[in-house]
Amino acid sequence: MKIDFVIPRYGPVGGAENAVGALARRVALQPGWSVGLYTTCAQSSNSWENAEIPGEIFDDSLRVNRYLVDSGRDDKWSPLERRIQMGPSSIEATKQDEFFFHQGPVSEGLANAVRESQADLVMFAPYLFWPTMALAPQVKNRAVVIPAAHDEPFLRLSRVAEMLQSSRGLIYGSAAEQRLLNRTHPVAHLPSLVLGWGIEAPMKSDPSIAQNLGLIDRPYAICVGRIEHAKGTLALIDFWRTYKSRSPGDHQLVLLGEPSVSIESDEDVLIVRGADDATKWSLLRGADFLINSSALESFSLVLFEAWAAGIPVLVNRYCETTRDHVACSNGGLWYGNYPEFEVAVSRLASDSSLRTQLAENGKYFGERLYSWDALILRFTDFCRYLG
Repeated sequence: MKIDFVIPRYGPVGGAENAVGALARRVALQPGWSVGLYTTCAQSSNSWENAEIPGEIFDDSLRVNRYLVDSGRDDKWSPLERRIQMGPSSIEATKQDEFFFHQGPVSEGLANAVRESQADLVMFAPYLFWPTMALAPQVKNRAVVIPAAHDEPFLRLSRVAEMLQSSRGLIYGSAAEQRLLNRTHPVAHLPSLVLGWGIEAPMKSDPSIAQNLGLIDRPYAICVGRIEHAKGTLALIDFWRTYKSRSPGDHQLVLLGEPSVSIESDEDVLIVRGADDATKWSLLRGADFLINSSALESFSLVLFEAWAAGIPVLVNRYCETTRDHVACSNGGLWYGNYPEFEVAVSRLASDSSLRTQLAENGKYFGERLYSWDALILRFTDFCRYLG
C-alpha cells in the first residue's frame, strides 16, 4: 500500500509533527508499504522561515521531500487571530481563508506535490496550519486528517468543519480528542481511529548534563515544552514560587523549553533553553516528578516519556486528555487550583514510595497501549480498511 504524509515541518520539532514523523518512519519499514513525507523547509512555527535545503532525502526507509516556503506568518495574521479568539462563529469564510493563509506555511511546491501524489491515502497533520486546511480538500477522497486538536477557538471555525467533514477519515491521539471533535463538529459518522503516539525507548542518563546545570545537590520537578501562557507554564511559575514561599524544602522547578517572554532563572526556577534529546532524557531521569500544566493537549507524549524515565506526573485537571491518561494509568495526580497544587506537590516531593508506584503504573500503561508494535498494527489495519 502507498501512503503519503503531509506536515508543515519535519524534524525534532513540534509535538504533532514530531510524532507523525516517527510514525511515518516506522510504517516505511513495513514490508509492502511505500511511504513518502511531504513538508516545507521551515523549522520555526513562529516565522516559517526556510531553514532546510529543498529536495529529497531518505531518513531510514522514509522518503522525505522538502519544499520552499513562499510565505510564512506575517503582520496580517495577528489582527485576524485576535478576531477569532473573541468569537469564531462571527468570522466569515473569506476571513477564515485569509487567517489560514497568513498563518502559513504557504508553499506552492508542496501544493503541487500533494496534488500529484499517487498514494492510496494522504495523511495530513495537524489541522491548524495552511497545508492541511488548503490541501486536504484537494485530495479529499484520499485525505485522512490527524487533527492533533485541543479545545480552542480556531477549532470552531466553519472552514475547519468543512475540511474535516470532507475527509476520508480521522485519526485521533486520544479518546478525549475524539469526544471533543464529535462535540464540536458533525464528524462522528466518519471512519476514525483512536491511535495515540508511539513511545520512544528512553535514552540513558548522562550525569554530566545535570552537573553542568548545577542540579546535582538539589531534587527537582521538571516541565517540558513551550514556556508560554497558552501552555500554562507562566501560571505554573507563579504557583511554584507561591509554593516555595509557603513550604520549606529543597525542590527546584526545571523548565525545559523556549520562553515566549523574558524569564530569568533564580534559586527556585531554572530555565533550560535549546535542549537536545540527550538533555531531555537525562533531566527526566533525574527528576522526582514531571508537571504538565497545559490545559490544551491532544495527547501529551511527554507524560509517557516521564513514565518511561521512571517518574510520576502531575497534570492540569482542566485538560481532559491528560486527566484521562492519569486516571486510566494511576500514574500521577492532578490539580485544578493553587490549594490542590500545593497538596499534590507536597505529596510527590515527600513520598518516594508513592512516586515509585505511580511511575511503575504509568510505565505499564504506556507499554501496554502505546508500544510501536501495537500502534503500527492498529494504523495499518485502519489504512487497509479505508483503502
